[in-house]
Formats: sequence, structure tokens, C-alpha cells
Amino acid sequence: MAKTRKEKTENENSKVRLARNLGFFAALSVGVGTMVGAGIFVLPGIVASMAGPAVLLSFALCGLIAVLIALCMAELSTGMPYAGGGYLFMVRAFGPLVGTIMGWSLWLSLVFASAFYMVGFGYYVSDALGASPTVVALIVTALLGLLNFIGTRETGGTQTVIVGIVLFILIAFAIRSLFTVDIQKLKPFIPTEIGYTGIFITLPILFIAFMGFAEISAISEEVRNPKRNLPLSLVSSVVIVTVLYCAVVFCILGLRSYSDPNMAKETVLMDLGRQLMGNGGYILVLIGGILATVSSANASVLAASRVNFAMGRDQLMPEWLNQIHSRFKTPYRSIATTTGLTMLLVVLLGQHLKLLAEVAGFLSLVLYSLITLACIIMRYAKLDWYKPSFRTPGYPMVPLLGLFGCIFVIVNTSRVSLLIGNLIIAASFIWYMLFLRRGTQLVGASNILWKDKVMKPLMVRAKEYLATRPEEVPVILVPLANPDTEYSLLMLSTALAKTHKAQLQLIHIVDVPGQTPLEAGGLEYEKQRWEEKTLLQTASYHAAEQGVRARATAIVARSVSSAILSVAEMEQPEFIIMGWKGEVRMSRTGRTNVADVLKIAKGNVLVLKDRGLQDIRRIIVPVSGGSHAQLGLKLAQVLADEWNASLTALNIQLGRGASAAQSEFDKQSVQLFQDKAKEFVKDTLDAVGVSAVVDVVIDTDIARAIASTARKNDLIVIGASEEWALRRRLFGSIPDKVADQAEGSVLMVRSK
Repeated sequence: MAKTRKEKTENENSKVRLARNLGFFAALSVGVGTMVGAGIFVLPGIVASMAGPAVLLSFALCGLIAVLIALCMAELSTGMPYAGGGYLFMVRAFGPLVGTIMGWSLWLSLVFASAFYMVGFGYYVSDALGASPTVVALIVTALLGLLNFIGTRETGGTQTVIVGIVLFILIAFAIRSLFTVDIQKLKPFIPTEIGYTGIFITLPILFIAFMGFAEISAISEEVRNPKRNLPLSLVSSVVIVTVLYCAVVFCILGLRSYSDPNMAKETVLMDLGRQLMGNGGYILVLIGGILATVSSANASVLAASRVNFAMGRDQLMPEWLNQIHSRFKTPYRSIATTTGLTMLLVVLLGQHLKLLAEVAGFLSLVLYSLITLACIIMRYAKLDWYKPSFRTPGYPMVPLLGLFGCIFVIVNTSRVSLLIGNLIIAASFIWYMLFLRRGTQLVGASNILWKDKVMKPLMVRAKEYLATRPEEVPVILVPLANPDTEYSLLMLSTALAKTHKAQLQLIHIVDVPGQTPLEAGGLEYEKQRWEEKTLLQTASYHAAEQGVRARATAIVARSVSSAILSVAEMEQPEFIIMGWKGEVRMSRTGRTNVADVLKIAKGNVLVLKDRGLQDIRRIIVPVSGGSHAQLGLKLAQVLADEWNASLTALNIQLGRGASAAQSEFDKQSVQLFQDKAKEFVKDTLDAVGVSAVVDVVIDTDIARAIASTARKNDLIVIGASEEWALRRRLFGSIPDKVADQAEGSVLMVRSK
């Protein structure tokens, strides 16, 4: 019977949810940061020599087509907000065959793009140092793969800084150039010797500079308020980047004629930087080019690992490729394979920069054309589970115009690039027919895509979740992380839940590095859940034994504190109860997850310094006034009743005490002092409706007096210092010292 009850508790209450921590600006920075990369630093001179000043139209046309695709992608992303991005749309709209082909195409397009970025990096470094571009590109590619392999936590923040620096350099270059631009160099706008053909043939080369906006859809599972933020960030990123590109290219054409023999260089931007601002300008553009190429390559490696994981999840790619490293928690085989293929392309095609850009653009355009078609198909199919919160405006004209735009660019792609791209598509088709056709169970939209495999179970879980969460029932939020403190936290939370008739929301945060898709962390946790007992399973069983309702949720997130705060904002709990096993000194806890929650959370927060709660005989509450101490008294009364413990309200007065009195007058003064303090404590107890033994101690050290009064089997419930809100600190110095010096457990209370 016990086993059956345990299994029922685990199956019904244990769930895994992915945290949505990215707002509009975070999503926008992903798109802008991925697009503003090697393309604008390496390609302008090359394409300007091919099309003349009319290359501005090429950039504008690419931007327009990208906006049309982004609008379609926004609808699909809000209808299918899961890891995988464009690949996922293909599987659900067209089935596993097209999904396999486009998944491999998307992955290899990112590999070609990474090779393009690294070769561009090589050209910039070689221009400054005279080294071989290929050798430089190979070395940096290997280092980049190693950094992603070990899963550095600082990648996301570093990426944001890099984007800011690159944008600053490009904007500074454009502003400085405007004062010296020669408009005559932009005439004729469409050179007669080139004609409109130059505009058309540069489109496939330039499209690699617009590929990054699709990365926003790949992280749609992490975006808050997707109805607003996804379409706005997708379209805004394309518009911002298009305007920036056109401004920079306009300045380049106004500074150097398109017919100048030195225009068709990968490093023309560096030459113009030196022309405008001397060696300082040259170094500034050099730094921008290096950061942009490395940033773009890094983003491509991250995106490739997400695509690999999504395909492996659907069994359309070898499971071997998606293994998560036991120590670094990164898809190390996928990263190693992507890095190895990138290095191979650098060696084979490093001297053909335009070819690398065209192949990457071609594979992406095939995917984008099918995405616009998928938008029409999914809308037409009217599937029960496809309910996008954003609808593409101007339907069906916008998807159709986007489709025709993609086809137009593909038609103008060079024959060699078309040959390589079609060979990749053919190889993907053969792979599917030989190894996957009979094994996959996925179906297309015409057969009610994934209804029974994915969406129906999700809807059942959602209904179960809503059924167990009546709004009128108070919630106590209990983050669990350490098995050593779990039992005490459960004792504390179940005692409060019984009195407040509340239910527990038990959560365990599974934090994963930026290189690993959130869903991979979820699958790793599910695997662990079946192989061994988890914190949540043990906690759920303990709560059930105490007759307390509990919901257990594992949350996969990038940040532990952000995930806790996100759940707190949604649940609006009566209490947040956290354990704290480490040091209590403020100098050592200023950046802990506990500190972050205490600073930002709006509700009551309890932090337990656990030294055991199994045999509590007395609960001591230091009383000095204030809302924190009043809440501490109320909680102490509840715990004392639940655990059959005595309750003492303690007041500490600064002074030497009766033992140090030199005369009878001094002793009477001390007694009078104590009597007034007792009156104050009794008034406080009456105000909060608590009955307790009153004790007044006179000492020169408040923290020492509190700690010395308590024994090993005592629990000290102490309110946060009133200075906490002013200083925005974790706790005041007195609670810190008490938690350090006390023999027993200390519960620190911070009221709303």
C-alpha cells in the first residue's frame, strides 16, 4: 500500500516546466546580436563592387523579404513555442520527411555560416598581423568549440556586451562618415555596365547577413508574453538591422567608388576606418570585426546544438549526437561535430568566401520558403492544438509574398552553390529513406499533427494542474535544492500549511548553461527521476504522509533566482520558505539566490538556517517592534502549537545588567528598566494575539545575548532588521550574528 501511494504521489504531483525568463529586449538582442556580425564587416565591399550603389536596394530587398518571413515565423512560434524553431515547423506542417531534410539543411547552413564567419575573422586578423587567414580561422574555431564544450556560464552576458560594442562601432563609423561622404560617388545609382543584374546576383550572398532573426523563434520557449514579444522582437530586429546595414553601406559607397580596385576587399571597412580616423579608426573597426565574427560563429554553434537536440528528440538524428556531458551539462558531441565540420569547410572553401555565404543563404532560404508555406497550411488545416496567439497580418498575401521573395532569391543563386545545396538536400532524403522511414511515428498537419503524441498529453497535464489549483487555497512556495535541509523545510512548511489550510508548491530548479537547450535539461531530469529517487518525489511523499496537499514541479531554467521569482509572481504565495546551509555573513551572500529572492520577492519570505528541527522544545522570538518581528511571533505561535513547544518572547536591552549594579539605586533602576521592557513586550503580544512567556535580558551585545539564551533544542525565530529595506541588504547585522552563533536552528523572517 505504501508503495502504491508513493507512486501515485510521484506521478500526479511531479511535473517539469520550462522557465520563461526572456523579455522583449532580451529576445531583440538575440536577433540583432546574431545578425549584426560578420556579414556587415566582410561583405559590403565585395557586393558593392558587383552591384555598384544599387547594392543598397539589395540590402533593402533582403530586409523586406526577412520581415515577411518574420511575420509568418511569429505566428508559427506562438502556435508551437518549443525548442527547434524552423525545423519544428517543418515536422508539424509537412511531416518527418520534410522535417528531416530541413533539419539537416538548417544545421549545415549554420555550419557553412560559421565557416564564413571564421574565415572573415581570419581576414581581419591577417590584415593586422600578416598571418594566414585559414590558420587563424582554424585556431579560433577550435577554441570556440572548446568554450562551448565546457559550457561557460558567462556566454549570455558576454554576448550582450559584444553586441553593444559592435553596434557602437558601426554607429560611430556611420556618424563620422556622414561628414565626408561624397554623393557624386553614388552616381550613377545603377551603373550601365552592371544594370539590374548586379542587384539580383548579390541577394543570395547578402542573405547570410539576415539569418539571425530566426534564432528568436528557436528560443520561443523561453520568451515571456510570446503574443506580444515574439512578433515584435522578430520584426523589430530585422528593421533595425536593415536600417543599420543601409546606413553603413551608404557611407562606404560615399567614401570609395564602387569601381575602385580596392573596393572588392573583405577588409574595406578597416581601410575606410583608417582613412577617416587614422590608426585609431583602423583599430576600432578591427576590434568590431573580430568581435562580430566570433559572436556570429558562437551564436551559430549554439543554434546548431538546439536543432540537433530537437531532431534527436524526434529520433530523426542519431541519439549518439545528442548525449549531454555528465560534468559540463552540454551537448558535447553535437558541438564537437559542428566544430569539426566548420574547420573542414574552412580548409576546403576558405578561399571562396562568397560561396560559403551563398550556400548558407540558399539552405536557409529553402527553409524560409517552406516556413511561409507552413503558415498557410497550418492556418488552413485548423488543427485543434494549433492556436497561435499572434496571427500574421495581411494573410494570405504576406506569406505568399514571402514565398515568392525566397524563390526569387534562390533563382539568382550561382550554379555551384545550387549544386552543393541540392546535394545536401538529396543526401538528407537518402538518409531518411534508408534509416528513418519505417521507424518514425511522426505525421504531418493533414493527419492531425502530433495530436496524440505531444499535444493531447500536454492538454491533459494542463487540466490536471488547473484542477489541483483552486484560487481560494493559499499557496506556500518551497524551493528545494539540498537533501540535507529538505526534511526540516518540509517539517516547517507542512506545519504552516496545516494551520493556514494551504497547499505546498514544491519546486526544484534544474539550471542549465546557455549551450544546452532547456528541453535537454528537462529530459535529463526525467531520466534521473525514473532511475533514482529525487528531491521532489521524497518531499511529495512526506507531505502526503502529513495530510498536506502538494504540487511538485521541476523547472528548467538559466537562473535559479529568476525561476523562483517567476513562480512566485504567478502563484502569489502566502510564504516563500527557503533553506540556507552556507555562511550567513552579508559579505558572502550578497550574490546568492537567497539574497536575490529576498531583495525582489513581494511576499513573506522565511529563510531557515538548519541545525535540526526534530526535537524542538522551546521557540524564542526576539521582540523589538516592527512588522518582521510581529510576523515572527505569529509564526512562532503556530509552530509551538504544532510541535508542543513552549514560546518565549525575548527582549534585549543594551546595558550592564543587575550584576554590575554598584548601589541599591542602580539595582532599582535596572528593575524599573526591565519592567518597562516587559510592558512593551506584553503590549506587542496583545497586539498580535499571541501568548508567550516574557523574558528581558540586559546585555552589551544584543546578538550574543539572543544566541546565549537559546540552547541546542531551541528554535530562534528572528525578524529581519528594519534597516534591511533601506540598505537593500539580505538581513541586518544582528540576525547575521545570531544565525552564526546560535547552537540551534534559526528562522529568519521577512514580512511583506
